[in-house]
Amino acid sequence: MNGIVIIDKPQGMTSHDVVSFLRRETGVKRIGHTGTLDPMATGVLPVFIGKATRLIEYAGVPGSHEAKQYLCDIKFGLETDTQDIWGETLSNNGDLPNTREIERVLKGFEGQGSQRPPMYSAVKVGGRKLYDYARKGDEVDASLIRERSVYIKQIIVKEINEALGEAVFEVICSKGVYIRTLCADAGRLLGCGAVMSGLRRLKSDGFSIDDAVALDGTGSEGARAKHLLPMDQALGWMRRIDLSESGSQSFTSGRLAASAEPFEAEADDDNGCGRLVRVYGPGGFLGVGRISSGETRGSATVKPEKVLV
Repeated sequence: MNGIVIIDKPQGMTSHDVVSFLRRETGVKRIGHTGTLDPMATGVLPVFIGKATRLIEYAGVPGSHEAKQYLCDIKFGLETDTQDIWGETLSNNGDLPNTREIERVLKGFEGQGSQRPPMYSAVKVGGRKLYDYARKGDEVDASLIRERSVYIKQIIVKEINEALGEAVFEVICSKGVYIRTLCADAGRLLGCGAVMSGLRRLKSDGFSIDDAVALDGTGSEGARAKHLLPMDQALGWMRRIDLSESGSQSFTSGRLAASAEPFEAEADDDNGCGRLVRVYGPGGFLGVGRISSGETRGSATVKPEKVLV
């Protein structure tokens, strides 16, 4: 069983819980996911099964400013240790912001910025995940928690309830954005505190909620086959290279192979990522290759990076 299934992760399960469930259901041990979701969050969780796990590192367009899309509920006037509504309360503030202030602050996060990963996150410091320090009450040197560069392409405010101090907004952003931290930062700028009170991921690495299936919808072998996507669907951002029969044999043997069709380099190929290609032979998808850096046109030479046949 090799392929990708997009799970609509239920609330209350960790991403690892989903992987463990599918391992039991399918009997396949090699299963992994892209993009961890918080236990209380729901939505798109791409899960790679079998040989497809070797393609996890290529999921999503490198450096994309719209790799993720979320629908977030935020509550103002509250701060917790986890930056979400399920944590221990640190402070309450009844002085709630108005609609104009909320919109101004949220829209102000658009563009290039930086975030410090929250203590309840999987970021590792000294070989341990931050949430391990937090749960055990161990001290960690704050200077070792480095800020990360992030990009938020757009924030769309969908709804605001001034009386309750609540709002709903969508975020389109790069990888690595912590929505909990965005909420906490918004509350800090407004001077009242804020926490994430709900989160649903709508898109991740080229897959959308329209592709997703409920976890209980993968129970039977027929259901899994119905929702199993081909491995190469994660590589849509790569250019395609087709090989002849002899070229396919060379590629799958780990040797350089010449493309069966003319190849012309594009301007953005010099960044290295553009040189990665998805490779096909007469029998279908073969794996991931890299075009030799000196070639610009004619028959391209492909070096095998990941052979999946």
